[in-house]
Amino acid sequence: MTLRRPSRQDILDLSASTHVNLTEAEVEVIHEMVNLNLDTYDVLDQMPDPVRDVVPAIRIQGGRPTREQDPLNTIVRRVDVKAINAKGPLSGKTVGIKDTVCVAGIPTTCGSKLLFDYTPDADATVITRILEAGGHITAMLNTDDFSFSGAGHTSTYGPGLNPVDQKYVAGGSSCGSAGAVAAGLVDLALGGDQGGSIRMPASWSGIVGLKPTHGLVPYTGIAGFDPTIDHIGPMTRTVEDAALLLSVIAGKDETSADPRQPTDIKRVDYLGALEGSLKGMRIAVVEEGFTTPAATDDVNSAVRTAIKHLTGLGAQVESISVPEHTSVMPIWTAVAVEGGLDAFYHGLAPYGTKAWYNTRQMAAMSKAIKTNGGDFSPTAKVGVILAAYMKQQYHGVFYGRAQNLSRQLTRAYDNVLSKYDLVVMPTTPQTAHEVPPMPEINRGTHISQALNMLWNTATFDLTGHPSISVPCKDVKGLPVGLMFTGKAFDDASVLRAAHAYETSK
Repeated sequence: MTLRRPSRQDILDLSASTHVNLTEAEVEVIHEMVNLNLDTYDVLDQMPDPVRDVVPAIRIQGGRPTREQDPLNTIVRRVDVKAINAKGPLSGKTVGIKDTVCVAGIPTTCGSKLLFDYTPDADATVITRILEAGGHITAMLNTDDFSFSGAGHTSTYGPGLNPVDQKYVAGGSSCGSAGAVAAGLVDLALGGDQGGSIRMPASWSGIVGLKPTHGLVPYTGIAGFDPTIDHIGPMTRTVEDAALLLSVIAGKDETSADPRQPTDIKRVDYLGALEGSLKGMRIAVVEEGFTTPAATDDVNSAVRTAIKHLTGLGAQVESISVPEHTSVMPIWTAVAVEGGLDAFYHGLAPYGTKAWYNTRQMAAMSKAIKTNGGDFSPTAKVGVILAAYMKQQYHGVFYGRAQNLSRQLTRAYDNVLSKYDLVVMPTTPQTAHEVPPMPEINRGTHISQALNMLWNTATFDLTGHPSISVPCKDVKGLPVGLMFTGKAFDDASVLRAAHAYETSK
């Protein structure tokens, strides 16, 4: 089979859309040369895409539970996926998977109508590791539409509801992961984090959420955003469970290159790291984390009370200023919107990296946008239009500037963490939002509630430092998160501090 050849009119149309402005003489020659080059694509078309091995496993997909069975709307699909005869540290544990992570034979929709019929034929690397460790995957979990919200209310399956009070959202984008863990529907869950989407729902739902160091856990086989801020990590009821799951999923992906990972990653006993105390640890309180535009006195007070408790546990606590922290949202917005939406329009696979490319997902996503782009959530549509405008009018300059400034932000926190073991601040500046109105009722409010809680969490997606949210104190009946952040690849110290705090309350 040969690829369809472009007509002369196709060449003229492409000349206009790419601003090449071919002359009449050029059109004839280039039409001929393009067709000649397509001969090589015919050869490539006959080369089979290398098969990615999957773990021999039972793989059964089911339907959605009823609202009575799942009152928080956490599960988009019940499944039964477990490796045959596998035993390991996750034996006996049920695991929920965010609906952005590919599980072979199970539909992966990213919480969107656009991918409602896409079924992967390969597992993400983290899925392979979970299955080989004896984990039993029982649910695909709700997420904001293509993860483009921090509240948990934009999924095509409906909002993820808060486990403490269903008048409120769970937080996003990993709303289903937070709710399913809190409700006991699964023992452990995977969440994704590009702006705080593990830690924000953990904070609002009263569970533990760990964003590992950027690159510690391979992202292969997961719907991508911008590769510089892509993270996947544990969401659990306890810090011990987070350490357990991290121990399984962390490490170099030797089978498929992930450009997010360094060439060498040391093996660490994360469970063993929990045995330490806070005695002698130097912890810096970043004051700018308490003065973000959405900061609330109740949350600040609860977090400061928790920080005083750290002193009683033997930590040396000092307040510091990191002026660069105030610039986080302009930087993050450009990276996430322009970088993330560029990846969307490349089939969720950013070009220019030596990664494993999920070609079937690339085709499914690209075709879906062309035929059903109107099915993006209103929040995602804002991102699409903003990204397209910035590319058209400003040629990627602000994306580039934001990436340059993110390195400056990283250096600022590296400098702080050369003097301190950890930094601490509120995870989110406020408690959970009430469930927003549906867009057809109030589109403006629906959209505005999506990204106003990211100030502190997004910082460490840009810098890549490991960061964890643990529950500290309820405010008016709603959970509040305390966020510890540490040196790159010192996830063990972050877990150690969180565990010491958790077990001392």
